[in-house]
Amino acid sequence: MPSATPQHKQITYYTSPYSPYCHRVHIALEEAGVEFTKFDIDLKPGCKPAWFDAKVNPTGTVPAFAIGGPFVPPDQPSPESLKLAESLVLIEYIADLRPDSGLRPNDIELCARARLFITLSHDTLHHAFRGFFFRGERIDSILPSLDAFQGLLAPSGFAIGPWSMADAVVAPMIVRLMRLTRYEIGKYPVGEGKRLLKALSEPRYSRFMQYYESLWDRPSVRATWDEHTNVKMWRIHPNVTRSTSTVGH
Repeated sequence: MPSATPQHKQITYYTSPYSPYCHRVHIALEEAGVEFTKFDIDLKPGCKPAWFDAKVNPTGTVPAFAIGGPFVPPDQPSPESLKLAESLVLIEYIADLRPDSGLRPNDIELCARARLFITLSHDTLHHAFRGFFFRGERIDSILPSLDAFQGLLAPSGFAIGPWSMADAVVAPMIVRLMRLTRYEIGKYPVGEGKRLLKALSEPRYSRFMQYYESLWDRPSVRATWDEHTNVKMWRIHPNVTRSTSTVGH
């Protein structure tokens, strides 16, 4: 963790524990030691407050920041505050705010590698994550993407070797992939969660599993993961609720 430095503008962090994209930002905030006020937005249909779209993020998505302006209740955001959204934008902002956090490597080549890793992880890890949980694909469909993702990893350590913003970006999806499949949560057919965990325990995925263990041992990742809440929310969320056609197939 970086040493504490003065923070001149207050930050209100609009989030949801369900969202891996919010989790990315929360990890980065923890790593940087940034002070913030957290406000959960209920993303269930019909539950999101109208003021959020009107006064914070017109696209209606979290995570989002309200930065600066007067100190006001989070549900009464000031028009004087800067509004920012999109997880990668917010992580870059945090890295700029706390350049000693280690999120953005000082070495320009490592920094470029971190950004490249983030880009390529979208077509590998993100593709597997969305396919398994949201589209209900079987493990035979997603393992090639996980193979490709494993090939992006540095031989040891974190994504590019030292910890960086690349790890904050992918950790939430890997944690959910490894933790929620134990409960068979997702649109994939029942039993595929256990099959996936068994497949990942094979020697061919030893680097992937080493990486997961390193992420799981990272204090910022553990501190921002609420398994009980995530299990409860993911079990009932319509985006990942299993249809009768996938049960027992």
